[in-house]
Amino acid sequence: MRKRNIILLLLVLGIIYFVYMQLFKQPTLVEGNYIKLKESFSLHSGDVWEVKFAPNDTLMVSGGIDHNAKIWNRFTGEILHNLPHETGSPAVDFNPNGSLVATGAYDGKVRLWDVNSGKLLKVLGGNEGVIWSVNFSPKGNLIAAGGDDDKVTIWNVKTGEIKFEFKEASHNIWEVVFNPSGNYLAASGSDNAIRIYDVRTGKLIKTILGHSMVPLSLNFSPNGELLASAGDDKTVKIWDTSNWELLHTLQGENEAIHSVVFIGNNKVLTGGTDKKMLGELLEYHFGFKGYTIPIAATLWDINNETILQTITEHTDDIGLGIDISSDGEFIATPSKDKTVKIWELRNIQ
Repeated sequence: MRKRNIILLLLVLGIIYFVYMQLFKQPTLVEGNYIKLKESFSLHSGDVWEVKFAPNDTLMVSGGIDHNAKIWNRFTGEILHNLPHETGSPAVDFNPNGSLVATGAYDGKVRLWDVNSGKLLKVLGGNEGVIWSVNFSPKGNLIAAGGDDDKVTIWNVKTGEIKFEFKEASHNIWEVVFNPSGNYLAASGSDNAIRIYDVRTGKLIKTILGHSMVPLSLNFSPNGELLASAGDDKTVKIWDTSNWELLHTLQGENEAIHSVVFIGNNKVLTGGTDKKMLGELLEYHFGFKGYTIPIAATLWDINNETILQTITEHTDDIGLGIDISSDGEFIATPSKDKTVKIWELRNIQ
């Protein structure tokens, strides 16, 4: 009898400890003055998945669960154009001269829009299922997309014709991104692999394995010498693009990392969720938001592998597409809390 009571007591204590760790344990916050919240915009009625600065840093485009992606003014918050989709658009991008916006939608279509008029110019076919990522090449002549049909598609922007289809992945494509020279395209998938393609030849040149779970986000450093990858395994990995070897692995308190972006060539900002399994379950079924202060984003010094600052102003997860302004002075973060926040970068280079 006594043995059974001890076992029951240990079981109860174990459950209490589990609940405490899942719902009540406060994460370690790192204060800093590198990133300061400047503006918060509530332009969407649902989760915001991605936001991008226009090349002039005045306009923004954002998309998510809403049926309308939005082109808007960063200074005033005025919506200039609603870009209608029947099913929402989790992926958005500006072309390099800011005249076009691309949206990737839940219906498997990539659409090209005129920024000045807001008019739909082209619908690019060839994919099925949700498009999770779109990216214009640095010269603007190509656009790449990837999604739930397990392939990467590259189109000629002017003609709308498919130039390449890459089908090496065995599961969903989450991110496609050109390197700064435009010679290479990196793509990440649910098979936990990152693939590097030469877009001059259409050949797969490298398959990078290193993440134990899905790498959801990719970003090249401005000088093109590094590739950052981040995802469901809670890590950010930094790769040397001269040989695609791993240089650094960064891990904080996020349970999953949805987005990573370089700030200069030696720092990255990551965003995601710090909700643990029980918290996710309770939120999904009961709308429970938890008792802890959420770490939505983390600023890392790559070379020293140290956290410089944590960001807690978002009240829910950060989406799949953080962006940095072309002048390197501002960051934009999209979130499940239905906001886009603009942050000023200070003393960070």
